Amino acid sequence: MNFLAQTSSTATTSGVTFPTLVLTAMVWSAVIFALVALLMPNQTQDQLRRMKSLGSTGAGAALFFAIWAVETQVSEAAAGTGGIPGGDLLEEHNWLSSFPITSSYHLDVDGMALSVILVVSVVFFCAALAAWRNQRHVKLLTVCLLTLETASLGILASYDWVLFLLFWTLAIAPVYVLARAFGHGHRARVATRYAATSLVSAGLLLLAAVLIAFQSGAHSFDMSTTPVSLPGDGEAVAFWLITAASLLAMAVVPLHGALLDLEEDSTGVLSAIFAAVLPSLGAYTLVHVAVGFFPGTSGSFSLFFAVLAVVTVVWGGLAALRTDDLRRLIGHVGTVFMGLVLLGVAGHTTIAITGIMFLLLARGLVIGVLMLLASLIQERTRRVHISQLGGLAWQAPFLSAFWLLATLAAAGVPLLAVFAGDFFILTGSFPAHRWASTVVLAGTLLASGVLVWTSQRIFLGASRDTFERVRDLGPLELTYLGILVGLIVVIGVVPGHFAEVFQNGAGYILFPGAA
Repeated sequence: MNFLAQTSSTATTSGVTFPTLVLTAMVWSAVIFALVALLMPNQTQDQLRRMKSLGSTGAGAALFFAIWAVETQVSEAAAGTGGIPGGDLLEEHNWLSSFPITSSYHLDVDGMALSVILVVSVVFFCAALAAWRNQRHVKLLTVCLLTLETASLGILASYDWVLFLLFWTLAIAPVYVLARAFGHGHRARVATRYAATSLVSAGLLLLAAVLIAFQSGAHSFDMSTTPVSLPGDGEAVAFWLITAASLLAMAVVPLHGALLDLEEDSTGVLSAIFAAVLPSLGAYTLVHVAVGFFPGTSGSFSLFFAVLAVVTVVWGGLAALRTDDLRRLIGHVGTVFMGLVLLGVAGHTTIAITGIMFLLLARGLVIGVLMLLASLIQERTRRVHISQLGGLAWQAPFLSAFWLLATLAAAGVPLLAVFAGDFFILTGSFPAHRWASTVVLAGTLLASGVLVWTSQRIFLGASRDTFERVRDLGPLELTYLGILVGLIVVIGVVPGHFAEVFQNGAGYILFPGAA
């Protein structure tokens, strides 16, 4: 095995041991490039180009190590170890051992984390490419995007509460700054509202971490020992603290307003990141931490998640039908996907949890493409309302083709990425919650129908003189959109490449003692 993928306990023939570096490199590479960017001048056009190159390189480095981590686990899946913590990617070093509650630098991944890691790294890389068109506050944009990427990947790789909370709170600052600096409309109110929501979720997670550390008897912030056993009502309290924090981050109904406003009042690149990445971090926390720590408690409250799934999907579908704002429409579709995640949690089966992993991977790619395309449409037409658009297929055939493919993927068409996630979630949840699965399926079909109808309204019909000078996609747009759409197709055609990793991860979450 290669140097970076060796564990700290693996010795070479010369007797020298090497530490694992893949996850550390993946998490910290982006912020290292951000620190370099802080020291660089950005006055001339050449300096701005070098700044943008630095941002793309930093995001590319994180993507490289993310793919390395994913493929390392995929190669080990056949042996039953891929997708389960404690494998070749484990990193653990003591750093706070002289306190009543100990903490360590502990990085690791399971199947759940790998699904979100892949989509986060791909979306940030494509966003860095899309940001080449930006000429405003280039250094600020580069530094904040790279910092946010490190925070996002750190959340997904942390197996210690101190690290987890450090990265969770680190993500708040760049989101706030980006929304204030590059937003429009009520950007100050939107940024403040989302930051306040994120701080509340961080506070809830902190309370849960302290409760678990003290009442579990381990006096440690380590997150690798599951399931967690607490005396009295401790398990229920800790579970609901983590669940409440996760639902706030997922932006499910009725907690969705802050994220929807953030997506609507941000620029295209930022709205794609906010919509594709931020809710996925909340979904990861719900499944990996809340369900993984307390599988018995989460199973006993499955009816709550089923009801919340129905409310979220039905509301999201109806809201998508009513809205005339293109970005807000996509935000509602993203909310419907989060409702499907809740249904998978309610199902509480290995098949349903596996479906969540597939869905989060596909959701990030599809929502990212749709948000980027919505931004390009609005920039080229100077229109934000769907009712003001029409006939764009004549002027922009490539843009139309990408939108249609992303729409079909969001609708769950077979051989595209979303289908596997929808199928596994509905199959795994139907036996326990037949009525909820039926209503969620109907709500999902409604949202899909709205997307198809929106495609007809935007791109079909007679060509309009108003849009006769609308440009089609250029080489840069074709590159980053091609990467996202290519992955949507590949994952839809060969989902089996990730199946064993995700299944192993799902089994570890629900039945940690048997893994």
